[in-house]
Amino acid sequence: MKLNFYFLILTVCSTVLAFNPIDFNKLNSEIFKKIDNAKCKAHQLLKCQIEYNHCVLKNIFNVRSCIEDFRSCIEDECQSEDLNSFEPTKDNVKYLGRANYQDDYLWFALTGTGIEYTFTGKKTVIKVTADTHAYSEPDPAHIAIYADGEIYEKTLITQKETDFTVIFDKKGKHTVAFIKLSESLKGSLRITEIKADSNKIKPTPEKKKKIEFIGDSITCGYGVDGTEADTFSSATEDGTKTYAYLTAKKFDADYSIVAYSGFAILSAVSFTGERTPDTALPVFYDKLGVAAGDIMFTLGNNEFDDGTYELHDTVWDDYGTYSPDLIVINLGTNDSFYFYTIDPSNVPGETEVFVQKYEDFLAQLRAVYPNTEILCTYGSMGQYIISDIERAINNYINNTGDSHVHYFWLNEQNYEENGYGADTHPNVQSQIDSAHELIDEIERLYGWRPDPSVDIDE
Repeated sequence: MKLNFYFLILTVCSTVLAFNPIDFNKLNSEIFKKIDNAKCKAHQLLKCQIEYNHCVLKNIFNVRSCIEDFRSCIEDECQSEDLNSFEPTKDNVKYLGRANYQDDYLWFALTGTGIEYTFTGKKTVIKVTADTHAYSEPDPAHIAIYADGEIYEKTLITQKETDFTVIFDKKGKHTVAFIKLSESLKGSLRITEIKADSNKIKPTPEKKKKIEFIGDSITCGYGVDGTEADTFSSATEDGTKTYAYLTAKKFDADYSIVAYSGFAILSAVSFTGERTPDTALPVFYDKLGVAAGDIMFTLGNNEFDDGTYELHDTVWDDYGTYSPDLIVINLGTNDSFYFYTIDPSNVPGETEVFVQKYEDFLAQLRAVYPNTEILCTYGSMGQYIISDIERAINNYINNTGDSHVHYFWLNEQNYEENGYGADTHPNVQSQIDSAHELIDEIERLYGWRPDPSVDIDE
């Protein structure tokens, strides 16, 4: 009965446009030979003929162009109105940053993490589940969706489960990216399913270069969209406006960002006069992320309906798949604040421990990435411990003979010209300034050529 109905639609549509110089009977016969699904075929022909009608009305004196468009329309591969379902595996999507595929979902949390894929169609849906941190007030996770390289949607996660739908103006080959803008301290996300009006989705190709950025709140984009009158808000945190993301973009490089606000080599700000060991980034470098508890710097859980999961206990060891050509370390700012909040008599001894911990971290990175260039930097929010960081790096180089470790110092953010972001953090312009400095240094040291067609200035 349904099949007869679709044949009836085809017959009516052909009769409506019988005055046109198109042999619909012949075309219908040709289509049926190519397409087994009569329902899909009927929808497609109906759509093409409706578009033809509109074209004729607008181009009454140039009907020939409408005929050509009609022929092209019906020759397109038939696409069912039903959406096909895909799992967020590496066979289907490209992982942006660190992510774990487990139990049929993709779990990620760090700044800039997400997925990117291409499909041939017009509509796609990304199904996302948030943990209790990620959709809680007042600072839920901040995300962005890019459609063919342009912002399609930028929003805060406000509920446990959300279907993000992207609809393009025309059917064709399109690229979609889902990016977490806020950091893991504000929750984690799962992508549970991807749908599209396409027979397949494909991961975007890998770039020729790969960079990993290791840092603190500066690298997370803390307060980048805020003003100095603001305090932290996930709505003003945006990893795609950081020096790190902009540098990768300028070199057309894949990126991975491992950064946590308040974290350090040795310890962040002390509220007790003692170290805060849970803020030492090297301890958690091989983990999927770090979640925040109710108290600052207290490790917490990522709670979903199916259980409680801990980012800081989830090992990330996919070093073979993502082996960066360059690692950029931007740590030390919170260590300097730590030194300012402890008894001055303890600073010399703690400084020596800091120097050794920095050396140890370089050795830790070299153990997993034997051939990667390492570039250490620091300074955009103060240059108090430059000499200590420089001593640590030189000690490591002298002790190991490692000629692939370098350093340079970023200029302090220019408050007079740029102002501040939230909590005196670098705002958009200051992040751009740091990106230009880093880009120039990478070009000078390694001969990488920035893409002149990419403009990172707002």
